[in-house]
Amino acid sequence: MLSRPLKEQFVTAIRRLLRPVVRQLITYGIAYPTFSEIVKDVYVEVAERDFALPFKRQTDSRLALVTGVNRKEVSRLRGGRTRQRLPVEVEDTLATHVIGRWMGGPPYSDVAGKPRRLPYDSQRANVATFTRLVRSVSVDIPVRSILDELLRVGTVELRADSEVELLREAHVPVEDLSAKLTLLGSDPGELFATIAHNIEQPEAPRLQRKVVYDNVGHDALVELRTAARTIGEEFIRRANVLLASYDRDRNPRAPGGQRSRVVLGAYYFEEDAASADPPPESDGHKAPPGRIRRSR
Repeated sequence: MLSRPLKEQFVTAIRRLLRPVVRQLITYGIAYPTFSEIVKDVYVEVAERDFALPFKRQTDSRLALVTGVNRKEVSRLRGGRTRQRLPVEVEDTLATHVIGRWMGGPPYSDVAGKPRRLPYDSQRANVATFTRLVRSVSVDIPVRSILDELLRVGTVELRADSEVELLREAHVPVEDLSAKLTLLGSDPGELFATIAHNIEQPEAPRLQRKVVYDNVGHDALVELRTAARTIGEEFIRRANVLLASYDRDRNPRAPGGQRSRVVLGAYYFEEDAASADPPPESDGHKAPPGRIRRSR
């Protein structure tokens, strides 16, 4: 349990976290009563799942005590909860598995994970082809169906010489707002959980770093965005090769143990410095404008 000063600091951090969330809620026409109902439901759901007492049934009274939501509301939320339609699983489609294998090292990419152009098919057994790539991931879906889908969303190009070239190293269709909204729910949650882990377990920190400068001229932003994308894509290629080498579906000789999900990510952000929150201060000294933030 946090001390009162730390709890107040945590609430301040949550307020800052919620500002962009509330901004988007208002932008998309979702008013406070709906948000309030969502938060109540999530409180009850999380308490029911993650704060159960061993060998004891979760009761409405217990959940009301843990969450601060009154017992009548807890009963209503638990009784009326219906299984919602599952969101689009952007990270777990066959197309993303194909792209991940394509970038996972030889023979479909170089050792750094840069994808090679692949002939659609070949009679020669030792040639890495798009057909063999797809069949290494799944034998149930026709290869041509996978190619047609990747062509439809602009992820690959079928060249005149019958080679398939990977154009985008992520399967998030430009026009697919539903898929992007799924990422809005997953990616910030993963970052928040990483920061919370580093607060609670400083002896075993997880990677959490960023670089911040607050006096960059607007005329440089286009160049910076391009350079940041290049650096980020190179990082993701290398991260994909690393994680693929430990994935037991692709490498049966990888270390064993309980099944775990591992995520390595990168992002770029910019805003008008005049509208940004003031930088944190420590020991009465203002933090320098450019610095590397890290987990410990």
